[in-house]
Amino acid sequence: MSSKPENIALERTTTIPFEDEYLAHLLLEKRLSENTAHSYLSDLRLCLKSSAKKIDSLESLIPERLSGLFDGLAGLGFTPSTLARFLASLRSYCAYLMDTNRLPSDPCVGIRVPKQQRYRPSSLSHSDVGKLYDVLKNHIALGKKNARRDFVLIELLYGMGLRISEAIQLPLDAVRFDEEVALVQGKGNKQRIVPLGLKVIASLRDYIIAERAALAQPRCETLIVNNRGMSISRMGAWMIVRRLCLRAGLDASSISPHTFRHTFATHLIEAGADLRAVQELLGHADISTTQIYTHLDQDYLREVHQSFHPRNRG
Repeated sequence: MSSKPENIALERTTTIPFEDEYLAHLLLEKRLSENTAHSYLSDLRLCLKSSAKKIDSLESLIPERLSGLFDGLAGLGFTPSTLARFLASLRSYCAYLMDTNRLPSDPCVGIRVPKQQRYRPSSLSHSDVGKLYDVLKNHIALGKKNARRDFVLIELLYGMGLRISEAIQLPLDAVRFDEEVALVQGKGNKQRIVPLGLKVIASLRDYIIAERAALAQPRCETLIVNNRGMSISRMGAWMIVRRLCLRAGLDASSISPHTFRHTFATHLIEAGADLRAVQELLGHADISTTQIYTHLDQDYLREVHQSFHPRNRG
């Protein structure tokens, strides 16, 4: 393999040099999921395509030009978080090119992007969650179609803290009722064990017996199924969440399936759960990702201080 940078055009439309090899590297060596790997490529492609300074060959990947590239992207209105994502994708790509002797040195050294504001995930209050469960219970009592399925979807998102992709792809046989756990396949094909509370177990059993058994096609392996008896789509799950939130009188425009995962973690932390335990339950590889949940709402902190500190009592 040549030790010199290879003068291969970086087309401003879609092409990335050695794209297939790089994708295989992300999937096989870095062990990223297909979604994450393609996100890296998509960000890299958009980053290079949006550059005011033409990046037309691997020889163009030099610090001076890349520094100007990010200055230009900032001027186009890309947010700090998007620029940070672009830079992470570019660094990963350049590291691969160096490892395969296609770049002599790292052109990303010293490149900085605007500092991001600390991300604070939004979550629902206990009262909001209560309103949602009241709607779900009412739907079951009224015999509404798919009421138990909708209940189980919320149980997976809030009761277990699953990502939406994990919830809709959870296989039926991954639910171990005798052990009161579910085996969840997370990002990077990493498996984790998530406990099932007694209320979640009751909801799952009820759904499997009363609804799923009559709907599911023989070849469908997922716990949650649609009206055709097959796996529910991501968009279908989003629509269910939106409809339920509207019925509960919540601001559906600000709530996504991921909001329930944030709420799951926030409520655990508020109740005094250990950060490491929450990290395991969420399947975070790095505890710094979980630490965002320690920056709780200031109103909540003020309430705790007023209620429990001895200088505020009596």
